Amino acid sequence: MDSNRISGMISQAFPGLAAPLTHTLANRLDRLGQALAGQSDALPRTPEFQTGLTRVMLFSEYAAHAFIRQPELLLDLAASGDLDKPYGDDEYRERVTQRCGELEMDQLQDCLFTFKLRENLRIAWRDLNRSADLEETLKDLSSLAEACIQLGLSRLHQELAFTRGTPTDDQGNPMELIVLGMGKLGAHELNFSSDIDLIFVYPEDGYTRLNGEMETSNQDFFTRLAKRFLALFAMDNGMNFYRVDTRLRPFGDAGPLVMSASAFEDYYQAHGREWERYAMIKARPVAGDIPAGNRLLKALNPFIYRRYFDYGSFDSFRDMKQRINLQVKNAQLKHNIKIGAGGIREIEFFGQLFQLIRGGVEPDLRTRGILKVLAFLYIHQCIRVEVRDDLTRCYIFLREVENRLQIHGDRQTHDIPEDSQRRELLALSMGYEEVTAFQADLDQTLNCVHHHFSQLLVTEKQEKKDPAARGLKEVWVRIDDPQLELDQIQVSGYPDAKRVLDILQSLSGHPNTRRLTPNGRKKLSRLIPELLEKAGCCNDAEAVLTRLIDLVITIERRTCYLSLLIENPGTLDALVTLARKSPWIIHFMSQHPVLLDELMHPASLYSPPDREALESAMAARMSKVDPEDGEYVLEELNIFRQINTLRVAAADISGNYPLMKVSDHLTYIAETVLTQVLELSWNTVVKKYGLPPHLVGENAPAPTINNAGFAIIAYGKVGGLEMGYKSDLDLVFLYRGEPGYTAGGQRDIDTVRFYSNLSQRIIHALTLHTSAGTLYGADMRLRPGGDAGMIVSHIEGFEDYLKNDAWTWEHQALIRARSITGDTQLTEQFNALRQEVLCLPRPVDDTPDQPGLKAQVADMRQRLRQEKQQFEEGMFDLKQGHGGIVDIEFLVQYLTLNHAHTHPDVAVWTDNIRLLEGLSCEGLITAEESGLLQHAYVTMRQAIHRLTLKEQKALVAEERFQSTADVVARIYEERLGRENDLAL
Repeated sequence: MDSNRISGMISQAFPGLAAPLTHTLANRLDRLGQALAGQSDALPRTPEFQTGLTRVMLFSEYAAHAFIRQPELLLDLAASGDLDKPYGDDEYRERVTQRCGELEMDQLQDCLFTFKLRENLRIAWRDLNRSADLEETLKDLSSLAEACIQLGLSRLHQELAFTRGTPTDDQGNPMELIVLGMGKLGAHELNFSSDIDLIFVYPEDGYTRLNGEMETSNQDFFTRLAKRFLALFAMDNGMNFYRVDTRLRPFGDAGPLVMSASAFEDYYQAHGREWERYAMIKARPVAGDIPAGNRLLKALNPFIYRRYFDYGSFDSFRDMKQRINLQVKNAQLKHNIKIGAGGIREIEFFGQLFQLIRGGVEPDLRTRGILKVLAFLYIHQCIRVEVRDDLTRCYIFLREVENRLQIHGDRQTHDIPEDSQRRELLALSMGYEEVTAFQADLDQTLNCVHHHFSQLLVTEKQEKKDPAARGLKEVWVRIDDPQLELDQIQVSGYPDAKRVLDILQSLSGHPNTRRLTPNGRKKLSRLIPELLEKAGCCNDAEAVLTRLIDLVITIERRTCYLSLLIENPGTLDALVTLARKSPWIIHFMSQHPVLLDELMHPASLYSPPDREALESAMAARMSKVDPEDGEYVLEELNIFRQINTLRVAAADISGNYPLMKVSDHLTYIAETVLTQVLELSWNTVVKKYGLPPHLVGENAPAPTINNAGFAIIAYGKVGGLEMGYKSDLDLVFLYRGEPGYTAGGQRDIDTVRFYSNLSQRIIHALTLHTSAGTLYGADMRLRPGGDAGMIVSHIEGFEDYLKNDAWTWEHQALIRARSITGDTQLTEQFNALRQEVLCLPRPVDDTPDQPGLKAQVADMRQRLRQEKQQFEEGMFDLKQGHGGIVDIEFLVQYLTLNHAHTHPDVAVWTDNIRLLEGLSCEGLITAEESGLLQHAYVTMRQAIHRLTLKEQKALVAEERFQSTADVVARIYEERLGRENDLAL
């Protein structure tokens, strides 16, 4: 290239470039022209290529020297068009195989080096010219290394097996080495001059076989293979290939280079430390037996990710953070963008800390790339959107700076250069015209990262100086001291200090407390003074403290929950609020401690999701669990129900959530769970027995629960959309279809047995006690024949029973029945049958042989009151008392059954409020009566909800509802008469 062309290229790419840099660049371009030896005309003359070449020759001394030494690389890259396009997912593997796959072993090393050099130059070109974004650059660098590892390992395995035999398992099946990529390689985040961290594992012990004879142990074979691999990658030709680091393996340098999979698993279960959990987050099989590698990592999931939120490891994480903080104070790291203050490591620690704590419960967080982790942390409400955006922007900026630093000289450096000319080059490569602007953005980025990093694990208060705070601490520290003198201790907020002492001594002496480890006692000693202080601010401090201590007793053996409350002040505040308003919620959380995590998310805690959101959340949760693991699936369903029930209760006690929404949401939760239970049970039964006859055949529809020939009918509270916190499920199971046998399963059975088995599995799933609790109590007594009847009824038999054999009380119950999940055609049949039966004419007047409808309903009401009513002096039973809720329900049922044959619209709805509205619209009661009854029904049910949350009986002082109950009793008696007037 002549001087004019070189000058033109420089002025086009960098107008106003400083003289020293212009001189350096011109010199490199001149030397390149000489190296091309007249072939420079073969290079594209387009402005884009000329500018791109100029940028690369200036910003990368490494690339410039490579092109000058081997100009054929530049010619090849330019002619191939590879500089202008991204590669596909498998392109590196295909290219390295095509280029080096058939060479002899003595040529393989040089070929791999040349291949890596060419592709590194291509990646550098695209990065420096911003043809590729950061994600593409990191993925390309990782895929390039992976392709080289795979080919090298494969060729070495072939060569060694030729002389030492093929390694096999105890069945004689051939085996390959598992190569785990760790760190940046595992996460597809490799930079330009990264080490590659590898761990070697082989699937099973055994022996190699050569010509049918055993030769050597698999341990020996794979150790030799790993050593040869390391020798292949340890190129000593004056230029860098890949530096392989194997120190992350079990026991580090002191451990064997290669381990069997079983020994590998045993190590982590017995010796694994927190930093090794941290390291294994990014592990990924990159070569050899990839499926076996994935199975190995799946087996390690319980070690890496705890089954529940892992707040118990905070002290270890805090130690790790402290070591980072101590390191960044080193003056030598002042300009280091990786391990200096605000560097890349702090972002990675931020994300991986959440992964270790929450990854066992949130499978989304088991991803390897930090940018995906940050995105999921926001989705799961672990961080605010500003934090996600800040750290995402900072990570991209710092990784781009890291790339520019390493592209320059192909050196593993992370230090911002002190030299002004090098710093100017770095700023230009990052798109800045002024070094000062670049430095300002860099400083702002580092400060932003370090700010967010500094917020992690910062909850320990400095020691308070006021006497009251010191007194709270001393109360617990000296709780077992017989010389403790309460009159010398200030216990703010508690009028009876002796009572406080009794409460705390009950905790101190509890077996759970006595069995705590020293670490657990330390955590408890940090938590109790906080509880004392916060509970002491409540009006009923002693009662709140008692509830909280009862909770602590149930959770303290799992110290991760103590850590959760210690590390998250907002969570502790929310817990105290709930304890003040609802002992039921605290008891509920004591039974299901996993719910404590919900206190960290007030936005969702006090805003229960609607039906569609529940269904979406259920689908998302089920997509992350193995449907074959039945126990785990049921645990997940229990947790789903508990979380969403807690949200309803929290919204309920907030004081601004109406009763109807509470009942609706509790009902939606039950319906969503039932649908999922039906889906899981259906899949299990079909797998075992095949499909029922109506789903077999050429023209049969694709089998789903919507055409399964089976439906779940809900009665009572669920059917009437009026569920409470302790409601059981009143269920009836129906099926349709012709007699016959199933087909396509492990064993054919008749249709009735198929649907009976399905029904039994549903009941089993609902009522089975798991480590996460029990879903619901299921009451099947409303089915035809009650407890003595078949567990599932054919729709035709069900129709015959309702029309010919059912008691009046069963027709009353039918009013509140509806199909909530299952076969859509069967649902339509049930709806039509329900309407038909409810609209049958019924005799109101008594006859010698049969009492009329009024007498039957009134008699049943009287019997129920005698059996169920609670009697306490001066108290009113909200459910069974005269003028209570059940009176309203029976009145509505009587009026509906009495008039539905002439006013069919009154039988459409299943909930009492809309039934009352319908009776009013049809003129069967007055609008005033309807309004009075609706008001009474809602306010009494609201009171019951509140009493349930306070774990109290459904009894209130008589005067509280006297006038309301009198109105209800009057309307009831006008329609059904006084109970003492009955003569049955």
